[in-house]
Amino acid sequence: MALLSRKPTGHTHVTSRNTSAVESARIGRPACSPRSLAPAVATAAAATPAVTACKRQQQEQFGGCMRRAAPAAAARPRTVSCGALISYLEVTAGSDAPEDLAIEVHPNEAAVGARVCELIVQAAHAAVAERGAFFLAIPGGSVLKMCGGLVGRHMPWDKTFLFYVNHKCVPADDSGSTHRKATELFLTRVGAPAGNVAALKGTSDAVAEAREYEARLRQLAVQRNMSLTADVVPRFDLLLLGMGADGHVGSLYPGRPEAGVGGPGAPLVLPVDKKQPPSITLALPVMCAARQIVVAATGAGKAAAVRGALQEPSSSSSSSSSSSSSSSHPAVDLPARGVRPVEGGSAVWLLDSAAAGGLEVAAGARALLAADAAVRGLSTA
Repeated sequence: MALLSRKPTGHTHVTSRNTSAVESARIGRPACSPRSLAPAVATAAAATPAVTACKRQQQEQFGGCMRRAAPAAAARPRTVSCGALISYLEVTAGSDAPEDLAIEVHPNEAAVGARVCELIVQAAHAAVAERGAFFLAIPGGSVLKMCGGLVGRHMPWDKTFLFYVNHKCVPADDSGSTHRKATELFLTRVGAPAGNVAALKGTSDAVAEAREYEARLRQLAVQRNMSLTADVVPRFDLLLLGMGADGHVGSLYPGRPEAGVGGPGAPLVLPVDKKQPPSITLALPVMCAARQIVVAATGAGKAAAVRGALQEPSSSSSSSSSSSSSSSHPAVDLPARGVRPVEGGSAVWLLDSAAAGGLEVAAGARALLAADAAVRGLSTA
């Protein structure tokens, strides 16, 4: 797994922070030949060429170690850890990017799913230890299926309070009900208390369902002393999102007014009638208010949307910030672009190599993975 973090300006760099168990299980922290790593270093450096002055000395020191290793490497295999390579790439690209937004590139969808579950478990235990409860929001679709990996993991379900990021307005026993799917997939199997899961009433009235769901969220915030933002928006400890090929998150779709709803006093839960049956969705400010935002996207079909959300400037970003029209809101063009943490929160994008394929820095990440595979005699195909 390659770990990347990104500045709001688009500067992206490879970083060795928060290396996960997924990486350890996959590559076993192999040793890599300096000579075999040279192409990866060159490719990744070319992808992110900026070198900060404060890191030049570290880069030169590492380069000196590589040069001193060369004569010995000619006589016998001399190795440098992949962790050192990652550190070198971090030096090459600069390390002054903020800690609130990171990108992780994993080899496949299964690895992304495992990482999703790992982050949920970590956040749950940290939240319970610090605040006595864990507030979690999950979506439907393929990312919901990833949550099936929570079965068998040690989770404080009795102290976990679960909401849905979005949900169709259908009867509780309908095959399209996200709550039904979650119940069958993992909630029943892990013994999650039914009272801790915020399910819909099961009607087709999206306006009434959204109003009721918001009331339940606000009630929970009061009863369980849920943290609030300055705009009095409840803060989930972890909010999990998927993303469609069109860049939608939850039920916030491109070109729709719902993606531009926000500000003091704005609704927290919105009705969406884009298609039938209608649905409800958490508003963008609620998504951004989470202490930790996790966005999971896999497959080549998501590559363009991933690039648009993380690298391409918004076509409406130059609009006057004083405009009150929702059409000038950057997230209306591509809702996923609007998912940014606030007030000390953090966000991580979990991508497989296919979904990350459109990112400029992906060349460096692919080179790192290729070098690792080449040394170990594996194929990255």
